[in-house]
Amino acid sequence: MSLLWRDEIGAFLGPRGIVLARMRRGIRTKCMIENFLRLEPAHGSNWEPAIDAFRQHLEDQRWHDANVRLVISDSWAHYGLMPWSRELGRDAERLTHARLILKKTHGDKVDEWTVSISESLPGTPSVISALPTALIDELNSISAASRLRLISLQPNLIVSYNSWRKNLDAATSWFALVDDGLLSAMHITDGRCDGIRSVRCSADWAVEMQRMQSMWRLARGNSAAGPVYVDVPISLRKQAEHDNSNLVYLEADRKPQNAGDRVSILKAASL
Repeated sequence: MSLLWRDEIGAFLGPRGIVLARMRRGIRTKCMIENFLRLEPAHGSNWEPAIDAFRQHLEDQRWHDANVRLVISDSWAHYGLMPWSRELGRDAERLTHARLILKKTHGDKVDEWTVSISESLPGTPSVISALPTALIDELNSISAASRLRLISLQPNLIVSYNSWRKNLDAATSWFALVDDGLLSAMHITDGRCDGIRSVRCSADWAVEMQRMQSMWRLARGNSAAGPVYVDVPISLRKQAEHDNSNLVYLEADRKPQNAGDRVSILKAASL
């Protein structure tokens, strides 16, 4: 079978649960199997329980022999913003600079992470993302054991933003994602990210979003608010219904085109 026409599996791994979906590819995509595994709440930085559950679930051969796209909870991801520099021409130089930026906040822990840098236009900042290298190694090993071809492994905020960016039609806005007790947000100006923040939040995550907006305005001396586009599970929307007229919920009602789309829909309804 051609690798281009192999079935595709999408999976989200987080501290509170795992979402999986297998799609048959072809002229008409079709969801073959899907599942949601709820986990006992773990400490935010502890990814081992989710990895163990994922490994055990993939012992079922119905999940074997496919391409796989993995989305990792922001609980295990770290972000930063790298200003554009004419002097940083080579990839190795940019990666070294990105690590230095992360080290200013996180110290030597950065040595245990795999760092990626988003593509950006000349003169514009790049988003830095990092995941634990040990976590990535485990996922590569699990995928190989199940004859899965890992074609994408990214943190949740990056995947969600890339999925919704065409829907963000305001010149100035926020894109926010609520994920396992964490609020991650990107400030967008003219289609580019010029600020990124992640904070722990309670169920009333909108309070933290308002605080983040206020701190941004104070730091930048900018009174422009703009809409806040939000990717948040349905179960957490009621807590933000009061006094938040600038929130625009992103509705995952489009027909899933791939396994990643299907996982996003299941995650919004389940977690």
